[in-house]
Amino acid sequence: MHSAADALPSWVWVPELATPDARVVLDADAAHHVQRVCRARPGDGLTLTDGRGGVAHARLEDVRPAAVRIERFEQRPAPPATVLWCGAPEGDRADWLIEKLTELGLAVFQPIDTTRARWETARRRAERWQRLARAALQQSCGAWLLDIRAPEPLASVLAELPHGTPAWLADPAGDRPRNPAPDGGWLGTVGPAGGLTGDERDSLIARGFALISLGERRLRTETAALALAAWRAAAI
Repeated sequence: MHSAADALPSWVWVPELATPDARVVLDADAAHHVQRVCRARPGDGLTLTDGRGGVAHARLEDVRPAAVRIERFEQRPAPPATVLWCGAPEGDRADWLIEKLTELGLAVFQPIDTTRARWETARRRAERWQRLARAALQQSCGAWLLDIRAPEPLASVLAELPHGTPAWLADPAGDRPRNPAPDGGWLGTVGPAGGLTGDERDSLIARGFALISLGERRLRTETAALALAAWRAAAI
């Protein structure tokens, strides 16, 4: 007979992983996930990840406190270096975006401050975004956690970008998407809710950003960001 844990994702994020045969007492967040989400019982198998490629297969020994026995460990290779620069959307819509980008396996999320919008929400919601990313990692059974970086001015990140980096800018005037290289580095960019200025757009084009159209309709920032990330994820 299958347990409830077999029917639900039994993937758990932990800050650090232990060596095989070690007994680990889970912290409050991980214990809540095991008890309330996975509904695991003693004897059920669980998979732990540190979000840095480490994956440990374990078995639940006790529920309160939640403790597991590590059975084996593996280190999974890092995914392609996929990076998204994103202007600020309206309100708190980035909460939803963080979840979905994590599920898609994006490597780096870089908020960019632009002339028409600054990431004020990022400065007060950083901790919440980390919780959302960890929850999405567990739901999607991933081994690499989204790297959520502090906001930077567009000019600053552009100045630090290595020349020759394959890069795309979501823009209605662009071409329809073509399959990107499946295993190479990738950088996608989406403007803020109010759009990029002409000078900002020109600065990206001057650095080799290819314009890419995401459809005939005008998309919200978070929708465009998700569409761009999904296009890249489909090629991996």
